[in-house]
Amino acid sequence: MNAMNFQGPLFIIGMPRSGTKLLRGLLNQHPQIGIPPSETEFFPWLVSQRARFGDLGGQDAFHRFYVEMGDIHYFQRMRELGGGIPEEAWYRSCSTFTPADLFETLLRYDTAVAPGSGRIWGDKSPSYIGHVALLKSHFPQARFIHIVRDVRDYCLSMRQAWGKNMLRAAQRWSDGVGCAVAAGAELGAAFMTLRYEDLLDDAERELRRVCRFLGTEYAENMSELQGSVENLGAARNASGIKQGNKFKYLQDMSPATRQRIESICRPLLEQFGYACEYQGPVRRIGKLQMGAYQAADALNLFRFHVHERGLLQGVMLVLSLYRTSGNRQS
Repeated sequence: MNAMNFQGPLFIIGMPRSGTKLLRGLLNQHPQIGIPPSETEFFPWLVSQRARFGDLGGQDAFHRFYVEMGDIHYFQRMRELGGGIPEEAWYRSCSTFTPADLFETLLRYDTAVAPGSGRIWGDKSPSYIGHVALLKSHFPQARFIHIVRDVRDYCLSMRQAWGKNMLRAAQRWSDGVGCAVAAGAELGAAFMTLRYEDLLDDAERELRRVCRFLGTEYAENMSELQGSVENLGAARNASGIKQGNKFKYLQDMSPATRQRIESICRPLLEQFGYACEYQGPVRRIGKLQMGAYQAADALNLFRFHVHERGLLQGVMLVLSLYRTSGNRQS
């Protein structure tokens, strides 16, 4: 692939709690890369809903669109961070008002990456792990970085962060990572995968790989994370790269739970080079049991957001999240 003229979009994908925030934070230290501080997550919803907004070239229609978009979590979060695109700036920047045009002009504004600047614009949205084909159809030039983490540590982190059921988390990891593997096989040179543990072990080596993939020079010191990028879990508020944040399952997970998780995920664990003691057949969880786990997980997630934001803001956030994405870790 001739990567020398790549200017985006770059999509960072991966299951939640797998290092996507860390990778975004490291890449944002590169002067030629801009990724917004909040994941968008809404592009598949925008594609499905675009037609009902009508001709957005008319300012009245665009105003209605802008007001509705303002209720989506990404826009709420950007306002909380002191940003957010003004209506007039977004309207004037668009040319065709297609989903791709609306998305690109928004993210270029939020990352200060001007067209023709030579810089790369992108997004970090974990749920897009299941929407790679859709994104590629709207952005033929797009490139994807999939970051994968050992499922056993992933499950521990999901439980620690949001009280999630670890067996359901394992099955969702298997499904999500499986989707990414299939997408990578289809996209070839437009898709790269890196392991979270390798990034912790040698950030410079892995970031040099990423820079070669993007066709840009490695920026000195971009592997030395400044400040914290994580607000949950074991790496919460930690400065720099927490190199020891791996293989926690060896101490913190019971042998029975570990074996059950491995029985769900063994093929992909082995494919990515993770040690796996279980060598029996794959044993997925049944639909009824998954439904029961999902209901409990949804309740725990609701409680988390209410605890973090209060009842009213928590309810509004949950409604916003579920409105725009059908692939979240509920």
